[in-house]
This record gives sequence, structure tokens and C-alpha cells, in this order.
Amino acid sequence: MLFLLVLAVFSLIAVFPLAGLGGRGLNSVTVAWLQIAVAVAAYLVLAMAVERRVPPYELAPNRTAGLVVGLVVGTVLFAVCFGLIALLGGYRFEGVDSGYRWAEPLLVLGASAGIAEEILMRGVLFRLWEELIGTWFSAILSGLVFGFLHLGNPEATLVGATAIALEAGIMFGLLYALTRSLWVCIGLHAAWNMTQGRLLGIPVSGSGFSDGWLNTVQVGPDWLTGGRFGAEASLVTVIVLVLFTLWLAAMLYRSGQVVAPRWTRRTEQRDRAVAAGSGRPGGAQA
Repeated sequence: MLFLLVLAVFSLIAVFPLAGLGGRGLNSVTVAWLQIAVAVAAYLVLAMAVERRVPPYELAPNRTAGLVVGLVVGTVLFAVCFGLIALLGGYRFEGVDSGYRWAEPLLVLGASAGIAEEILMRGVLFRLWEELIGTWFSAILSGLVFGFLHLGNPEATLVGATAIALEAGIMFGLLYALTRSLWVCIGLHAAWNMTQGRLLGIPVSGSGFSDGWLNTVQVGPDWLTGGRFGAEASLVTVIVLVLFTLWLAAMLYRSGQVVAPRWTRRTEQRDRAVAAGSGRPGGAQA
């Protein structure tokens, strides 16, 4: 019960409302630092005080190399999606903004979103549900929640939110299950957002058109570019990331790290107990 209470306070009071503080005298950088601080502090309370895990394995300091892996994978993944869309006539370059300032946008869009959202969605929701309903169901359920949370964005669409649930929500869940590292998930999430919004100037998850270092213009149909929601609603992006997700699922299955639903584990434990009590392998009776 304490775990669920802290989770509710963390997700409903602490993290998401902070996004609205930008219009109340706090600049976006301050809000970003607050989001990061609250997310990390709340997660450490959950892991260390509630679960008695010191330090939490998925955020252990000696595993920070996963952050670099995530940054590289996220950048490459979006570069592939963007390249295919551009080749199909979806985007056109119109120059470079030589005076673009990177520091604030990278922190606000990349670090704060990557850290806060991954800690909540994968570090808390996915892990909690995985213990109850198993890896596969947890990936699907947390993926749907992740996708439809984006309906609150200014340019959100049902198609875009559904696309994020299918292509990104499930993908992040399986990536966490395979690596058991929030560092990797945070890195991939941050790199995806930063490459899309701050490098290429493409709308991110229906948040509206944003300025980037490159001036990129949508010239193709919405099914190709994703429209005002952004490239995440593009059919090309959905196909690429679903294929990547299927690869992750295959790797996860082969690794033997899939967690079965709790009711299945209880049945297996009961069967083993019966088999042991019979004195014969498999519980065979004479």
C-alpha cells in the first residue's frame, strides 16, 4: 500500500503539474531541474525506503555506460526514420540556424522528459505491473498508458497517441526488460526527443512546432510526415520502431528474462510442491 501511495503522489502531484509552472514566474530551465530532482528523489524513496534496494540496480552508478548506449541508439533510430521519410519526399531542408542556443532546449526537452518519464513509466509502472501480470502484459499496458498520456499535448491526435503507444511505449518496456537499466531507456528517450525537436526542428509528440538547429519543413502528406503531431505519427516511424520492438522481443525471449504472470508462477510453484511430495519426478504416481 505504501508503494502505491508514493506512486500516486509522485505521478499525480509531483511530476506532471511541474510542467505548468513555466507560466507562473519560473523559467523552463528551473522547471526542468525541478522535474528531474523530484523524479529522482521520489524514485530513490521507492527503491531504497520501500523496496530496500540500495542502490537500485537499474540506476546503479556503475551502470551509467548504458546512458551512452541509449543516446547512440536513440539518435540512430530517429536518423533512420527521418532519412526514410525525407527520401520519400516528406521533409525539405531550408537552411541552418547558426545562432541557435543548445543548452536550454537540450535540458528542457531532452533531459527532463527522458529522466522523469522513464523513471515513472518504466522504473515504477512497468516494474510494478511486471511483478503482477508478467513482462508481456506489462509492456502492453504501460505502453498504452505512455501513449495516451500524450493526448494532453497541444497538437495531440488519437492517431499520434496510438502510434506512440505501439511504437515507443511497448518498445521502452521491452528495452528495460532486456537490459534492466533505466540508464539505457533515459538515454534513448532523451536522444530521440533532442534529435527530433532540437536538431531537426520537427514537432515532438504533438507539443507543437519547435525551432531547431536545422530548419526542416514538412512537404509530404500527414501519413508520411505525421502532420502537426510530428514524425512519431508517421507510418514510416511506426513500421521502423515496430520492427525494432519485435527484435527486442526476440532477444528478450532468448535471454530467458521474461517474467511470467503471478498467477502462472503460483501454479508452477504448486505443481513443483506436489511433485516433490510424491517422491517421484514430475509427481508421477505408482
